[in-house]
Amino acid sequence: MGFPCQVFHASELPDRVQSDLKGRKRKLQAGERNVDLSGCELLEMLQYKCEIKEPVKWDSPVQCYAVDRLFRKCMDRKGSFMVETTAWEGKDFSSANHQKGSNGKNDGSQHKSPQHYQWSSTWSSPDSAR
Repeated sequence: MGFPCQVFHASELPDRVQSDLKGRKRKLQAGERNVDLSGCELLEMLQYKCEIKEPVKWDSPVQCYAVDRLFRKCMDRKGSFMVETTAWEGKDFSSANHQKGSNGKNDGSQHKSPQHYQWSSTWSSPDSAR
């Protein structure tokens, strides 16, 4: 089983990546103070989510949807580490952009709760889905 997945808003990612899984500040190369996500190598993974239209019929059609996921491969003194950045890429999360409420003040009312995603345990691996 993998590490437990913490759920947080994508705007928090640049701050969260500064710590390792144990919550300790990452030790970086000499002269670097913080991990700069935009400076890390961008990687892409394409996954598929498939659904059987009528599971009770043996010849039921299968509908598959592509799920594009983006990652950044960053470095600290221990080596490389990966961070999923799908929800973060291409977004402007400056404090003025996402925390101003309808009254124009920084009250955090526009800050949405994180959306929880969970891969279904009922999905079959590609080899056994034939």
